[in-house]
Amino acid sequence: MNLVYFSHSYRKEDVDVVTYFGRLMRTEGIVPSLDPPSKTVNASKLERHLNSSDGMLAVVTRREGGVSPHILFEIALGIRARKPVLVFVEDVLSGEIVPSRILQRRFSRGSYLRQLREHRHAIQIFRAYLGENPRPRYQPSTSRRSCLLLGTESMGKAVRRQLPDYIEARGYTPLTTRPQRSLSDEMEVFELIANADVAVCYIDAANRHSHYLLGAVRAALVPTIAITKKKDYEFHGNIPREYQPRVVDANEWTTVEETLGTELTICEQDFVELDDQAEVEKYASLLLEVASSTGEYRPATRNIFIEELIMRDQYKVGQGGAIGPGAQAHHIKFQQIWQGGGNNLNLEALASELSRLRTSMKEVAASPEQDSAIGEVAAAEVAARKGDGAGMLSRLAGAGQWALDVATKIGVSVASEALKKAIGQ
Repeated sequence: MNLVYFSHSYRKEDVDVVTYFGRLMRTEGIVPSLDPPSKTVNASKLERHLNSSDGMLAVVTRREGGVSPHILFEIALGIRARKPVLVFVEDVLSGEIVPSRILQRRFSRGSYLRQLREHRHAIQIFRAYLGENPRPRYQPSTSRRSCLLLGTESMGKAVRRQLPDYIEARGYTPLTTRPQRSLSDEMEVFELIANADVAVCYIDAANRHSHYLLGAVRAALVPTIAITKKKDYEFHGNIPREYQPRVVDANEWTTVEETLGTELTICEQDFVELDDQAEVEKYASLLLEVASSTGEYRPATRNIFIEELIMRDQYKVGQGGAIGPGAQAHHIKFQQIWQGGGNNLNLEALASELSRLRTSMKEVAASPEQDSAIGEVAAAEVAARKGDGAGMLSRLAGAGQWALDVATKIGVSVASEALKKAIGQ
């Protein structure tokens, strides 16, 4: 089966068209992989998703003012990644939506069912190029996941000191580079880029080396979180603001930490894979129930999709595959715990205590498993600050008994209570 990034509109008037192409993909042996509509998104999340897909299929529909800039941005990502891309464009739109070399077909909103043969043939061409069994990544890294830090030497001293520890606590090995002085140096740098899971780039860095590597990172489609200190940063008018750099005070660690926590959490969100026709139908029904005329959603919409896409006592999430009802990370389980009494926890006080707990854990950590637990506590702290009680509990469950032991020892009672709820004590 081929796993393909499915880019489409979330507007109510486009649901029938989206359902039609989703069904066609399934009948031709293609698994649509997509992100349920969400209030929060960034470029790194889409880049990570595209890296794990075999190609992209996009459906471009007309809307007031032209077409969705989000879909155009996703198509541009597919082109930058040099992935196979197939685009279905509504017949009333301009012929310059996508480059002519990209495989594309037109559809008519009033008679697309009569164009079935042409559409199916295009998908068959697309799938034939992908092949029956797309090759896996050549020689994937066997090391711990990593985060490449670019340009951060130009940030404030306090930020430079605390950033690597924070990245480590989130479960990544922080990596930095130096100017290449030889061919072996250049090989080392590009090996780091090839294996980086995410990059944090301070785009205001003063040296050419950082700007050169930022270009290399973007060309390699490394999921990238870009930050700038310029409050008057000139944002690109045709690209949604969500996909452009975040403005932070580069000398103030608190604001940098908060921004990176939010952006890393978004980047790490999983995607839904619709691998049978019943799931496609369920997804279409959910679109009809919650879709708006503008394609905008309330913050909890993504959770609705994740929780409702349950087939045969399982739900599908990104590279994580199927998670059964008894799995500890099952989102619904933690929603139930939160709603069943966990919501009496003071999230503000909890976030403060989790910060203390994380610091204490770092002082005594002696194994990779304990490093991983620190990352889970950091993620739980971020979720608590965002008011995501269920997400906080899910992360604390991953921190496990050692985190509870340390919390009990240092006397953070709210954090201890939350950990007990999360791990079932």
